[in-house]
Parts: sequence; C-alpha cells; structure tokens
Amino acid sequence: MAADWHTPLDDLGFQLAPPSVELRPYVQSFWSFRRAAPLLTFREEYMHPRGGFGVVFNFGDPVFLDGRLVNEPLFLDGANTLSRKMGFVGRVDMVGIRFQEGGAYPFLGVPLHELRDAFTLLDVLDRRQLLRLHVQLAETAVLAHRFQLLDQWLMARLAQGQARSLLIPPSLARLQGQVGQLPIPQLAEELAVSQRQLERLFQMQVGMTPKQYARLVRVETARLALKQPMDTTTRLAVDLGFYDQAHFNRELRTVIGMTPTAYKKRQLPVPHPG
Repeated sequence: MAADWHTPLDDLGFQLAPPSVELRPYVQSFWSFRRAAPLLTFREEYMHPRGGFGVVFNFGDPVFLDGRLVNEPLFLDGANTLSRKMGFVGRVDMVGIRFQEGGAYPFLGVPLHELRDAFTLLDVLDRRQLLRLHVQLAETAVLAHRFQLLDQWLMARLAQGQARSLLIPPSLARLQGQVGQLPIPQLAEELAVSQRQLERLFQMQVGMTPKQYARLVRVETARLALKQPMDTTTRLAVDLGFYDQAHFNRELRTVIGMTPTAYKKRQLPVPHPG
C-alpha cells in the first residue's frame, strides 16, 4: 500500500526506517506512528494499492479499515487491488512492515492469493509467537529497538520460510518498466513459461494475477503523475496506454475511488484562514 497522506504526518509522529541489507530484496521499509497525546478528532487517510503486503502491530486504540473497527493487536494489510482508508482516533501507537511486491511469500509461507484484501493474521501464522512478539514490541520504548526486533523476527522467518521463485523479481521488474502495458503472453514467452504457469506463480507468490498487478502499476503511475501540475489529463491517458479518457476515468475510479479530476483536486493546498 502507498499511503496518500493529504495532511502532514508530523502530528502522528511518523517515522520510517530501512531493513537490514539481507532483507532489502523482500522488505521495503519499517514504519511507525506514535503520537504523544491522544488524537481527539477522527482522521481518515487513503492507502492506495501497489501490490505489496504489510503487517501492522497496533499498541494504541483500535483503528478503522474502510470504516470497520479492527480490534486485533496485529493485522495484515493484504495485497489489495483497491484503495482502502485507515482511520485513527484516540491513542496512536503502531509499527509496521512494508514488504516489497512479491516479497512477503517467504515470510508468510501460504498462497498469498488466499490473503488478498484480507487483514486477519493471527489465524495464518503461529498465534502464540506473534502475540509474544507483540508484547516485546509494546514493552520496548525505543523505536530503533522496535525496528530491530522486527528485523530479527523476519530474519528468523526467512531462514525457515518458503523460497521465492527466481521468476518473480524479473517479471515484476518488466511489468514496472513497461508501466503495466506489457502483454502477459509476451511476458510469459520472455520467461519461457506458459501463461497459465505464470498466472499460478503470481497468484501464489504475489497474491494476484500478472494482469491485476499490471493494472495497479499503470494506475499508480497515473496517480503519481496527477500530483504534478498539468493542464489536461488527456495526454497522460494516451501516454499510459488507456483506450481513451473514459477508460482512464473508469480505471482510476475503480481502483482509487476517484476520477483523475477529483484526485487532482485533493492535491490542491488547503487554504488557511488569513
């Protein structure tokens, strides 16, 4: 997920840290929200899909995902195909792991398509081990030590987990490099596998089909481009290979819940009273 924080993060105490070198092929970053005082006003932020998984350890008050209260002390941010909203209120204190696309499989060790758009984690992995880790993290006041505990846990999981297919990194890189416009049959031919084999591999180790991932790459590219000044979105739609403006509008509305015009309006600075 890519958080689209429309408001500043300073008041949530946002911190970001890289994993150890050994984990970087699989893990994008560790992150934390820790606020000194309770958040008195409910706050909701978009999280846009990029094809990766995440794990969240919550030590504060329950958060909301798409308006649903999440009481679990730790939960999964699955390989979502649609944007979600995370809501905060009260005590804010959590840390999380953001996996690279295709990076979660060696640690979770189950077919990832079964976890797509899900958030239950305690039923997937060793409940006792996870709850023990949650307690260790909660009792650790120093944020760097929390990140170190997560790093150690992931290294131990990697040593006993499932191996990632050698085809996953190059196939993801090709789809990213072609901005999601590479035909899947051509990708399968380049990798010397059948399209069906490639689809099964993606379902298991990425959590979605190559076509679904290609769609997210193209929409994410469009979303980031829309943050930049431009007079019209027509040229962007053409450059990214959408059939026409209507197709462009429909794809963004389906995935991120807004048309290109509506999304651009969200990027305008919020006026402050003079």
